[in-house]
Amino acid sequence: MDELTLLRNTRDHTREPSPETLARGRAALFARIDSETPVTLFAPLGDDTAFTPIKARRRRRTVAWAGFSALGAASVTVALVATNVLGFAGWNGGADPAAASALHSAAAATMKVSDPVVGPGQYLFIRTDGVFGIVGTLEEEDAERLGDEIRPSDDVSALEKTHDELYVPADRSDDWVSIRCTRTPFQSFGPRSEAFAEQETAAHEEYEPDTIRRFPGGITFSGVTIGGYHDGLHSSDDYDALPRDPRRLLDKIYELNGNSGQSRDGQALEWITSALEQGTAPADFRAALYKAAAEIPGVEITEDQATLNGRTGIAIGRLETADNVRYDLIIDPETGQFIGEREVTLDGYASFPAGTARSWTAVTTTVVTSAPTDVATCNE
Repeated sequence: MDELTLLRNTRDHTREPSPETLARGRAALFARIDSETPVTLFAPLGDDTAFTPIKARRRRRTVAWAGFSALGAASVTVALVATNVLGFAGWNGGADPAAASALHSAAAATMKVSDPVVGPGQYLFIRTDGVFGIVGTLEEEDAERLGDEIRPSDDVSALEKTHDELYVPADRSDDWVSIRCTRTPFQSFGPRSEAFAEQETAAHEEYEPDTIRRFPGGITFSGVTIGGYHDGLHSSDDYDALPRDPRRLLDKIYELNGNSGQSRDGQALEWITSALEQGTAPADFRAALYKAAAEIPGVEITEDQATLNGRTGIAIGRLETADNVRYDLIIDPETGQFIGEREVTLDGYASFPAGTARSWTAVTTTVVTSAPTDVATCNE
């Protein structure tokens, strides 16, 4: 076992870097050494002493190799191995072993199942059913109706149900058909919550009615792609632009997310979940996403049998301590099918009791022979 493999195995005894990867790591190390002009230790400095000009990106290094020690050499080696062999995500520690095993099983199963074949004139039908929490305040008249002890300024919450449909044509340059249905009440938590839900439903019916839209090539009126993944600025469906190697993919996800979210790792898992729930990702990319999720610290199995909209799978998630909310993705590890996602608040707030799934989304995909021309499916 060579020195780079030994260094890497301080974290993971299951995988060794390939010879090509080791060669790249060594080449980067030697190139770094060759780029410096060494100075003899403790030699007197004179007018003819030569230093390599320090570039702007090396401002933190004020003297090139003068005082270079064994500890310094080890630090440079570790840094270069981290970026050239392991990648920035390589030092995270990864998911809980049980969760990582389930995710890798799902990835393997995904590659064995063919993507739906959409023939000429057919559509890939992506149906999304979800529940979302709403938080706000009661209108003054509703508060008065419920009793003087109710303060209108108190936060109140409820759950609303959503139903969306997307029809992706076989020729993706043709019109994509999108249906968005008006939100309806799903669950309330007491009289105040029920009054709040009714108040919000009336607003949805007036300002957010059922709608059907057609988007040529899947591009919205503002020039944004429907579905896909978030590339840092907007949505993209160019899946070939992203790596399939899980560690490189996770590094890219960290880069795309920047400083958004409550934590870097939590935001990465949310990015992965969002990309999966769009329903348009090819099998090899879905498999890569599962493997990338297995590299995220804090990810664990949260429920062995989690039922979402009538389907049961395994819930794998991560707790965000900033808001004490657990973010889960739910998959079938035997088939690799992505069932959906959910957010569970462990602390009660507004009208939500502790342990409430304050939102969840379930996704199903099938192939159909035509797309609707109206919003009749919203009433089914």
